[in-house]
Amino acid sequence: MKAVLFGTGWRARFFLRIAKALPSILEITAVYTHSKERAKEIEMEGFFSSCDINTALSMEHDAVIVASGKNDYFHTVQSLNERGECIISETSLLSLSDEELEELCTYKGMVMEQYQYTPQFASLLNSIPFIDGIDQLYLSGLHNHHSASIARKVLSLGCRMPDEACSMDFPSKMMKTGGRGGMVSGGIEEYERKVRLLRFGTSLFIHDFSSNQYHSYLYGKSFEVRGTSGIITECGLSTVDDSGYPVFIPFVFHRDSSTGNGSLALSHVTLGDKTVFINPYYPENLNDDEIAMAWMLDRFGKGDVLYPFREGVADARLGKLL
Repeated sequence: MKAVLFGTGWRARFFLRIAKALPSILEITAVYTHSKERAKEIEMEGFFSSCDINTALSMEHDAVIVASGKNDYFHTVQSLNERGECIISETSLLSLSDEELEELCTYKGMVMEQYQYTPQFASLLNSIPFIDGIDQLYLSGLHNHHSASIARKVLSLGCRMPDEACSMDFPSKMMKTGGRGGMVSGGIEEYERKVRLLRFGTSLFIHDFSSNQYHSYLYGKSFEVRGTSGIITECGLSTVDDSGYPVFIPFVFHRDSSTGNGSLALSHVTLGDKTVFINPYYPENLNDDEIAMAWMLDRFGKGDVLYPFREGVADARLGKLL
């Protein structure tokens, strides 16, 4: 698939890395940016870049990837839609009004909501058949709309909104270990823990997120899915065997250190004797987000829209409550 990329920030870097690692899946024919300095930097990386939108869009492409910030986002995608462009949106829809969200449902393209295709969450979803009667989900470590996406999938919520909701915001302090730039050492930082309890009929969703969670090495993503015959967590499956005795079966993430320079490329994930995830891009050393995003782009290029705008809109509507 050929695409024009809007943006040069951290969101856009995912697509540039995928284009370099997997050119058969994604070819960036142009990068559009407002900054001449950024345009020069991008060109030094081997990509054509322009500060003129018409020049960028004149390059051959199948879709426009919008990976910019939320400022002026709706105007950008609205203008692209009016041009008849197919849009792949990485930017969050949370800040949009109900009217704007409703309009997005009519747009052609896809929202890059990749978490359910990452090795960890794909393994969770593929393990759900091992437990019955799922009625509870605890999820910690994902922002609002990402958390909403996983909850809608695990609990089969569709576009439903909760029958009941309650919340608590709890201010606290913790040792600072990281920031957007990477690991740091020392100091105490203030943060806020947000807990949301949402009931959907007979299903319960508990969303737990701390404001510093993405930038702390003391946290990790964690979840718990409860059913009548067992519990799935980020560690594995707790259930009973054929004799009725409790057993624990761990997830094992198989990584190959032979790919060079001590890197650990993920090949597959197992749960006991079952393979619950296979990395289709092994031995490329992609991180979890890049594996998932490459999979979505690969399928999109073959005509399969995994996450149309109406799904992203449903995530945003539920995510506003989290």
